[in-house]
Amino acid sequence: MKSDQEFERMFCQEFRGLQENLIWQNEAGEYEVFGKYRIAREKSGYRVWCSATDVGVFRGTRTALSWCIADKHRSFNTAREILNTDNKLTALTHDIDSRAAMGDHSKDPAFREIILTKLESKIIQKKLLENQLTKCVNWAKYIQQQGFENETARTGRSQPNKTSR
Repeated sequence: MKSDQEFERMFCQEFRGLQENLIWQNEAGEYEVFGKYRIAREKSGYRVWCSATDVGVFRGTRTALSWCIADKHRSFNTAREILNTDNKLTALTHDIDSRAAMGDHSKDPAFREIILTKLESKIIQKKLLENQLTKCVNWAKYIQQQGFENETARTGRSQPNKTSR
């Protein structure tokens, strides 16, 4: 145990300048992200803290990390959209699950059919939210890759097009 703490101390000394780009899992199983954020597993999902401020609970590490990336790169609208869409998706999923269970436990086939009919629109809405969340996560991936010294930026031609004519 002491050697782990000593290793962590040496690691922090060596890579202090890289800490704002590191994502690692500590001994408690929590993710330390960019030296500013912390992602911890809970019963209901993954809770994110920014410094000491509780941000919220996300369905998975993918969306939680995407929120951290968007916040780090000051894309606050994307971060807010990730959090809101993820919360809406969680609530809608719980609603669909509870209504489907109610329909499954019913002995009346007409009631079961009514429940399934009403669930169709909610299932479509859930798919739309999933697609919206995927777009936000992909945007966060893009801005993270762009953040590494703008490697994904397209370079222009240094000389105008010249022909041999």
